[in-house]
Amino acid sequence: MKKTLLIITLLISSLSYSQYCAFFDFKTDEPEMVVSSLKGMMETEWAKNIQGTKSLFAYQFNGTNEATHSVQFCFPDEAAFASFSSSWNSSLVAQVFGEKLNKYIEPINQALNTPIWYKNDWTPDQVFFIYQMEVSNPSLYVKEFAEFSESWANKSGLNSSYGVGFPISGKNADYSHFVWTGAPDIETALSNTKKMFSDPLFAKYSAKVDKIRKLVNTTMMVRLADF
Repeated sequence: MKKTLLIITLLISSLSYSQYCAFFDFKTDEPEMVVSSLKGMMETEWAKNIQGTKSLFAYQFNGTNEATHSVQFCFPDEAAFASFSSSWNSSLVAQVFGEKLNKYIEPINQALNTPIWYKNDWTPDQVFFIYQMEVSNPSLYVKEFAEFSESWANKSGLNSSYGVGFPISGKNADYSHFVWTGAPDIETALSNTKKMFSDPLFAKYSAKVDKIRKLVNTTMMVRLADF
């Protein structure tokens, strides 16, 4: 009965948090020109009318991923994303700035992601550890992750965001899902991660999910700017 209630809670949480984040990952050797171009784009009326958050992140210690940065737009619902998508394709301003930005970047991947389950608002977090995985039993994995992460948060006093997400579109061939943990700064992110990996709760959780998930890549994502 307890497990059934947890699964129902997870499903309800998934429906309540109907949010979408578009990741535009790219590689650049001129980050200062990227920031300048993005600032110009985000100051236009087109960008001001986007119904969501607009952020630039840097990938650090990025494993096998060639991307160095990511521009991310996060939307509260389907209508907000649909409005952004249609306006991007029809806006001359967006296309002009897009062409300008493309002079300084090499696109790596585009993905539309959504959380399956998460806790706490991620918008204040400045640093994220991202764990990309191939998961063979998503419902069981989310259940085990939820049990572990909430136990760990209660034990450690963690109040930043954490959760499980997956790409609805733009799926990388190597992974099906990702886990994230947020933090206010790099020092806290490293300290929390080190403590978590050495805790018996993590060892127990890892043993439970060992046969249903394969860790593919890890990265640290640092917020550089919000627009």
